[in-house]
Amino acid sequence: MKKKDFLRKTAPQWYGHESAQRKRYLKSEEQELCQTFGPEWRSVISEAGQSS
Repeated sequence: MKKKDFLRKTAPQWYGHESAQRKRYLKSEEQELCQTFGPEWRSVISEAGQSS
């Protein structure tokens, strides 16, 4: 649960015209989540959110 709060606090704010920068950031975040939680990281995170 702390990791989820950490991700919310560290995510940068986007103001508009940085779509390529945003895509690169999201891709790197997805790769990190995949390394941490495995290839099914979306379901792991959604299950963790539902159980809290």
